[in-house]
Amino acid sequence: MIYFPNAKINLGLQVVGRRKDGFHNLKSVFLPIGWCDILEVHLNEAGIQGKLNLVLHGLDIEDGSESNLVVRAHALLNKDFNLPEINVTLQKNIPSGAGLGGGSSDGSFMLKAINNQCKLGLDTSELENYASKLGSDCPFFIKNEPSSVSGRGEVIKKFEVCNSLQNQEILIVHPGVEVITREAFKLLELKESNLDFDYENLQSITNYFQGPVSKKFPEIIEALNFIESNGAHFTQMSGSGSAVFGLFDKDSVEGYKLVGKAKAKGWTAYFGALL
Repeated sequence: MIYFPNAKINLGLQVVGRRKDGFHNLKSVFLPIGWCDILEVHLNEAGIQGKLNLVLHGLDIEDGSESNLVVRAHALLNKDFNLPEINVTLQKNIPSGAGLGGGSSDGSFMLKAINNQCKLGLDTSELENYASKLGSDCPFFIKNEPSSVSGRGEVIKKFEVCNSLQNQEILIVHPGVEVITREAFKLLELKESNLDFDYENLQSITNYFQGPVSKKFPEIIEALNFIESNGAHFTQMSGSGSAVFGLFDKDSVEGYKLVGKAKAKGWTAYFGALL
C-alpha cells in the first residue's frame, strides 16, 4: 500500500520557556502542506518475523540507523507486537533540516501504516503516544489537520482556520542549507513569553528562530527576499529553518514559474494550495 507523508509549516513559533526535562515549551500553529514523500509498505507474512527491509530513493537521509524515524517507528511497534517481515520503500522529496517535519511525518505515517496493515487496533490517542516517543513534531501527523500545538509538541488542539488563511496559495523554498534543531536553540537568546498571536493579522505573527538562524545562514534571508519580491504578501521561516514560505492570494501568480525561478538558483521549491 502507498502512503503520502506530507510536510507541515509553522505559522508563528514562540519559545515559551525551558522545561525541567531539558526540552522547551513551544507555541505554534501547524498547517499540513501538500509537499509529500512517498512511503510504500508491504507485509511479507512468509518472511522473518520482526524484520524490516528499507529501500530509500530521492534526497539523501540516514537509512538503517536509529536516527531514521521510519526505522524507529517500526522498532517501537515491533517491541510491543509480533510484526511480520515488512518491506518498505521511501521516496524522499521533502528536504531534511528544513523545519518542514518531513522525517517526523515519515515516522508517523509508518506507525499508521503498520497499525492499518497489521490490524493492531491502536486508536488515535495510542498512535499519538507512540509518535511522541519518536519526536516532538510527530504526534501532529497522526490526525494531520490544522492544529494549535504547545508543550513539546504533544499538546494538540484543532485550529479553526481564520479568514486570513482562506483562498491562499503557498510557495515554499528550501535554500540548500540544513539547520539542526538543537543547534538552532543554541542561537536563541531565550526570553520567555506567552503571547497570543492574532491570526487574522498575519503581520503580527513572528517566528522566534527567524532572526538568529537567518543571521547565521544568510541564504535564508536571500530566499525570503526572493519570495517577497515575487509578490508574496506574507513571508516567514518555518520552524527552526531553513525552509521559508510565502503566501499569495489564490490565482494571483503562476506558481510553476516561481518554482522554476527558485530551482534556477539551485534551491528546492514547492507551490500549491495552502489548505
